[in-house]
Amino acid sequence: MSEHAPLQVFSHVAHNLRNARQQRGLSQEKLAASAEVSRRMLVNIEAGASNVSIATLDRLASALGLTFSELVRAPGSDAPVRVWQGDSGDSHATLLHSLALAGCTLELWQWQLAPGDSYLAAPDPAGCGEIVEVHSGTLQLAYAGHEHTLQAGGTAGYGTEHGYRYHNPGSNLLRFQRSIVMPAPG
Repeated sequence: MSEHAPLQVFSHVAHNLRNARQQRGLSQEKLAASAEVSRRMLVNIEAGASNVSIATLDRLASALGLTFSELVRAPGSDAPVRVWQGDSGDSHATLLHSLALAGCTLELWQWQLAPGDSYLAAPDPAGCGEIVEVHSGTLQLAYAGHEHTLQAGGTAGYGTEHGYRYHNPGSNLLRFQRSIVMPAPG
């Protein structure tokens, strides 16, 4: 989630993960195996002491039958939450809103990347996709063997089952919005 300073989201994840696991009567070993993470990593996440990827959080949420938002937000809150912080303080991602519908979940994110910074995402499960819209700067987007450069006002949509990469090749701050659709957990 973060490459440097701890974000408030770590404590939300620790609390929500531990509570959901215990409510479902799962041991750490069973949840770790189901989410394909090590037990040691799970112990560290539940202690709020682990630097964990968004992809790992996705797997944990799915294994518990939760949406990503339910895992990362403060209990009972629907306020935006910063989930990722890059090497630069100007590089970060904030989950703005999440909507669970029958059969799918939609998420709206706001991203910023400092000049020269990148974000490399692991592949998502089949059936996931996203649309990005650049508000300012230049987004170099790579996915499934394709590479696109988008300027302010540019959009692109694609499946995320092959992973993808965001990069800011410009000299100005990049700001873009990301809308994600994914199969409902469970």
